[in-house]
Amino acid sequence: MTHPRFKTLLFFIAFYGLILGIYSPGISGPFVFDDITNITTNTALRVTDLNFINLTTAALSGEAGPLKRPVAMISFAFNYYFAEGYSAPHFKITNILIQCLNATLVFILSLQLYKTTAVKTGSSTNLKHATAFAFIISLLWAVHPINLTSVLYVVQRMTLLSTLFSLGSIILYLSARNRWVNHSFSWRVAGLFFTGIISLLFALFSKENAVLIPFIILLIELVFYTHEKPWPFIKKLSKKQRLAGIIAIISISTVALFWAIDYAAGGFNSRTFTMLERVLTESRVVCLYIAMIFIPRINSFGLFHDDIILSTSLLSPWTTITSIIFILGLLITAFHYRKKNPLFALGIGWFFIGHLLESTFFPLEIAHEHRNHLPSIGLIIAAISCIPIQKFNYTKNIILIILVSLILASITWIRSNQWSNRYDQAFYETLHHPLSAAAQTTFSSAAGSAGKYNEALMAIKKASQIDPKEIALPIYYQHTLSILKLPITKETQDETLLRIKLNKITATTKLALSEIANCLHKEICEPLRENYIGWINAVILKQPNIAYYYLFKGKAESSLGNNLKALNAFQLALSKDPEYIQPLYEIINILLKNGQILNALTMIEQFKKKNHGIQYPQLIKLENDIKQQPRE
Repeated sequence: MTHPRFKTLLFFIAFYGLILGIYSPGISGPFVFDDITNITTNTALRVTDLNFINLTTAALSGEAGPLKRPVAMISFAFNYYFAEGYSAPHFKITNILIQCLNATLVFILSLQLYKTTAVKTGSSTNLKHATAFAFIISLLWAVHPINLTSVLYVVQRMTLLSTLFSLGSIILYLSARNRWVNHSFSWRVAGLFFTGIISLLFALFSKENAVLIPFIILLIELVFYTHEKPWPFIKKLSKKQRLAGIIAIISISTVALFWAIDYAAGGFNSRTFTMLERVLTESRVVCLYIAMIFIPRINSFGLFHDDIILSTSLLSPWTTITSIIFILGLLITAFHYRKKNPLFALGIGWFFIGHLLESTFFPLEIAHEHRNHLPSIGLIIAAISCIPIQKFNYTKNIILIILVSLILASITWIRSNQWSNRYDQAFYETLHHPLSAAAQTTFSSAAGSAGKYNEALMAIKKASQIDPKEIALPIYYQHTLSILKLPITKETQDETLLRIKLNKITATTKLALSEIANCLHKEICEPLRENYIGWINAVILKQPNIAYYYLFKGKAESSLGNNLKALNAFQLALSKDPEYIQPLYEIINILLKNGQILNALTMIEQFKKKNHGIQYPQLIKLENDIKQQPRE
């Protein structure tokens, strides 16, 4: 008879092989969307020497979240160093390996939860049943197509690492909790709790949604451990003490909620929807996620979901209220079965807790599939918990599980193939989401890069028609006309300026302005130079205190040969943000072109004084290079 450990080893070899196999076609794909702003244009990640200053600068160079996500950022720097550049395959292979580790942790967690449930319900703990339960959950989760963007969309390393350390934290907590319950509190228990907290901190500094892990742990406590120490202590408190505790908890929660809402409110200034519209729409979005997990149609998946219609009231569209009723019904059902099937209750609660940050009132984009990376584990646990594993017919059910896994893996593999090159990835995005302006814009750029200029022009025109409020779209349209060497009419420029005047400046607008600013020095963008000055002046008129707009203006003036105006713009950028180093580089480049070496060195010294001697590796290298230049 084959030894159980040998069977487990064979499973994991096949398991990892399957994960690598389904994602391997996508390894050759490009960096996309937010990869550009967070990784490929982030000069701090270009580490050529592994020293403390370089690594610290790289770690703190993130701008995607309030905590800067240093764990993820430093991992990108290591990728750059070992790949000797921005090699997308190296970055993607790292993501796939992290996904393999995550799948292993899902197996361990599922094993722990099954055993804990058996103890709670008083049923026997059968290792064979527990192992089967864990195998099924980890397999279905690992190959599910909803996780593809978390793996092949490089910047979602942040999500992958957050999941990794979050799972580690929960596993360590369960290990400590069960040892405390079965034995007593000891140094080993304290050590496990402490290590779990450290793992949680790593998760937080990978991505901020790990702040929800304590709520998942609290849910586990309420489901499994309410009769275990130290909870009986609460029951011994007097009614007044319990009431005081409840009032304190409600008060703190209310203050925290109002603070979070106030914090989030400012972010809607750059969104095309209100907070209320987002909250209402997210009820439908969460139901969409559930449908994508249980009915994974390939055309429902995509990098962009900006084609989702906004909910403006409970009845507009009518699916808003039905979605809310469905969610409430699911939560009530989970609560009702919390004792009979605690894993079902935990899984449903896990899923919704996992969406509290990114699918509520915070001013994020409406939908992204990677937001389900951790929450989907809960939903799969809930679904599999409904199968009576104790009465499991291994022959019939293993065939069924293998069939379902192969269907999921096949969809993921097909999507992975679609992500194998820039043109195909963008094309299939428009095929699956034809009414997505973001997908059409991405396809326009990809088609232009592939030399398919008519396709590029048609796509950007369609994008502009789909979203008449997005400022970036007429800007990209002019860019496409410039590439095709077609005339840019005064009416086209006037329409662009009118959009800037009437609409909000979104993150997409900022990205478009940044990309075009970096193209202006090239011959292909020469027809845009004068028009760009008009765009950026209109933008600055709306938002006069944003430093990087003056950087963009300086680049535009420089491309026109207006060095004095360019210097003034770069100086204004520095005055708006004294720590903003990029304008300094631009100023120094102009000074060096004019042979003003001493002035360039003076500028560096002034910058260092303003920033209290903070060490910038690229600045140190530039300063050394300047000092080595011959002087007249």
